[in-house]
Amino acid sequence: MPPGGRRTRLVRALAALSLAAPAVFLVGRAVGFWRVRLAVGKLLALLPDDGAPDHVRVLPPPADEYAGTLQTTPAETREQLPEQGFSELIRAYFHAYDRDGEAVHEVGSFVHRPEGLTGDWQVHVRLFPAPDGATEVWAHWERNPYVAPLAHLRMEGYDPARGQRMAAELIDDLRCARDDGAA
Repeated sequence: MPPGGRRTRLVRALAALSLAAPAVFLVGRAVGFWRVRLAVGKLLALLPDDGAPDHVRVLPPPADEYAGTLQTTPAETREQLPEQGFSELIRAYFHAYDRDGEAVHEVGSFVHRPEGLTGDWQVHVRLFPAPDGATEVWAHWERNPYVAPLAHLRMEGYDPARGQRMAAELIDDLRCARDDGAA
């Protein structure tokens, strides 16, 4: 390959990305980021996992992150979370799990940063549709990737139990809706 060939491809890729990113953002704003994430997650689930990095794979949520079930629909939950201090996450790993032979994909990814966008920590919650129309909530406490990207990727300070407790404190009705009755 000529010396400039690789560089030319890189420049073209960056140019395409710089044009695509605003379009994806506008589509996400128009139809809902959760819908874009759901569509991408379903497409990625069709690809083989062999050798693929985690950010282009659909992963099961860790079992110890299950926080409980809300008796509201996913649509109602997505509407209520911003009122309870959460922001929708656009950039996060894609998650789905198997329920009775069917893939159940995440239908919402939200974050609450107690100290704001530049705070060191965040509680990350994921929403999944429950079989009865309710919403399953999965949560964990972690480093803010905007402040500590490498620590976030290395999962330093990752704490599902604290994430569950914080989610229960922040999300109305989550504490009393836990399947095991614990807080």
